[in-house]
Amino acid sequence: MQISHREKKIIESLLKNPRSFLSIHQIAQNLGVSSRTVHRELKFVEETLSKMNLTLERQTGKGLRMTGSDIDFALLSEQLEMSTVLDLSVEERKVIILYTLIKAKDPVKIYSLASEIGISINKLSKELENLESDLSRQRLTLQKKRGEGLQLLGDELNKRQLLADIMLEKLDSTSVYSVIEDHFVYQTLNDTNLKDLVDMDQIFSVERLLMDELSELPYVLLETAYLTLTIHIVLAIERIRNDEQVSIADDIIQSLSVTPEFKVAERLADSLSEAYQINFDKEEVIFITMHLRGAKRRISESEVTVDISQKTDQLINEVSSLTHHDFTDNHTLREGLLLHLVPALNRISGGIDTYNPLTTMIKEDYKRLFQAVHSALESVFPDAFFPDNEIAFIVLHFGGAMKHSSSSVLIVCTSGFGTSRILSKLIEEQFPSVHVSKLASVSDLKALDLTAYDYIISTVGLDINQPYTVVNPLLPESDQQLLQQVFSRPILSQVQTAKVNVYNEVVPYVIGAHQILSSVHFRTLTIDNWPALLQTYKVADELSEREKVQGFAITGYPVALPHIVHADIDLPIIEFVTLTSPVNMKNMDDAVQQVQYLLIMLLPEKTLVRPFVSELSVLLMTYLDIPDKIFNDKDFVIQYMQQTLIKQISEKIY
Repeated sequence: MQISHREKKIIESLLKNPRSFLSIHQIAQNLGVSSRTVHRELKFVEETLSKMNLTLERQTGKGLRMTGSDIDFALLSEQLEMSTVLDLSVEERKVIILYTLIKAKDPVKIYSLASEIGISINKLSKELENLESDLSRQRLTLQKKRGEGLQLLGDELNKRQLLADIMLEKLDSTSVYSVIEDHFVYQTLNDTNLKDLVDMDQIFSVERLLMDELSELPYVLLETAYLTLTIHIVLAIERIRNDEQVSIADDIIQSLSVTPEFKVAERLADSLSEAYQINFDKEEVIFITMHLRGAKRRISESEVTVDISQKTDQLINEVSSLTHHDFTDNHTLREGLLLHLVPALNRISGGIDTYNPLTTMIKEDYKRLFQAVHSALESVFPDAFFPDNEIAFIVLHFGGAMKHSSSSVLIVCTSGFGTSRILSKLIEEQFPSVHVSKLASVSDLKALDLTAYDYIISTVGLDINQPYTVVNPLLPESDQQLLQQVFSRPILSQVQTAKVNVYNEVVPYVIGAHQILSSVHFRTLTIDNWPALLQTYKVADELSEREKVQGFAITGYPVALPHIVHADIDLPIIEFVTLTSPVNMKNMDDAVQQVQYLLIMLLPEKTLVRPFVSELSVLLMTYLDIPDKIFNDKDFVIQYMQQTLIKQISEKIY
């Protein structure tokens, strides 16, 4: 049984006297939370009880009690003892803390806030310290008054921006681009513990109004823009109801009042006012206008002024000069930059600091390129200050162009993931000018146009007509020298990569990735030998045959990577297995060695997400010297995979 800490406490309170009524006020006092918080948890309590053949009886004036048989009560008590407590994630707690502080007109008691999110006062203090960098980014401060509590100080507009950013960060890490049936926000919020912060019917209603009114814009917004706007408007409605208003400088109001976005924002505000019986003043309309003008869009040629077009060319020339990499003939890069720069400059002029969950990673992965783009932007747009988040988005465009101008390599192994991803990472580390564009299994080759790749590298012999090179997946020095010679030869072809269709490719990829995340399990086992564990899997024979071709154990380390893609596998299986005693297994060099850790990856044949799963191989290689780090820390692994998903999606989009 998996339940939250607070849900468990409520059930334990009811179990103390299962035949007696207990008021919600009494339960709230027992838990040290508000009655509203208890009300919010009751639907989850009812769901848990129904699985145990128990029900929650409610009587006005008396309260609550559980009904059912003594046997079911005993079973529930036993299950509670063995239950796994699932508490709010750090990101979810961060959103709730901010939401509570922003919504509160008076200081919030530290004890009340800690109780609300189910953590100790000491832990809350640490989480408040971790919030300081987010607060300073939006020029906000957290004031602690002895005897009174906590109060968030700063401009109302900045408070809204920060909360929206943090909510988007949580949404992005759990359900990037949930665009099924055009309900971008509801689908995502409904899968998180944040769904009770806002009225879900209100989110649906705001989305519908957005869809109707924004059709009047002379351009189409990207899916993420709807998500951002919806969150900002829902938060704005709550603040207006509390008589809290934004303050916007007069010069910004005057300049934006004559834009086409202002007219659309006015109509949208009228519809919202009618729907929610509230008044959107001119500052609120300007607030919506700013976000419309700063929203990411699919741009039309009519919007691109001669000035922006020329400055885009200057930017490309400047970055080319600083990086010694020629971007000047890359038309895809130019179009992508034009698409991005118009709304980016609108965001900057309107003072909107857009959120970019990839900024930290981009600054680390593209250090020199980031510095070059930063310098080029200062030179080409001397009157505009580009914050790091905006620079990072632009770096992605140049980084993507760099990859597509590199040599294209196809890597083949028996399964198409696992060992091939290990080899892929090693090749890209050793040969920066090489881009591994696809990982494939031997069986995939029939469906591929092999002439579309500059080089083909394999871990096994192939029956193909194209030139290819066989190497050890761990890429010893002799194979590195071999590839140095191979990559020096004239390439087979030059390939133009078509821009990905976000809806058709990204959404199914994200859905598949989430299925993978839910299939990750961690186990500790006692077994006599590897075949004993092997036989517990449906594809045992196929795995055994695969092992004959190449061993699963990683030479020199107590770690193995059994993996296969097969038609008989219905659902993905990802298992991090720690053995109480090591067993003998064949390694990649065809010798026998001892293994204590197994990362087992079994995928259906038609899965779209081999590249996503393959990143687990990279994680494994990173921690070969300390395998305990990943085999005993599920949260760390899941967080790594969520960040990987965001990165892969960004690469598909940009």
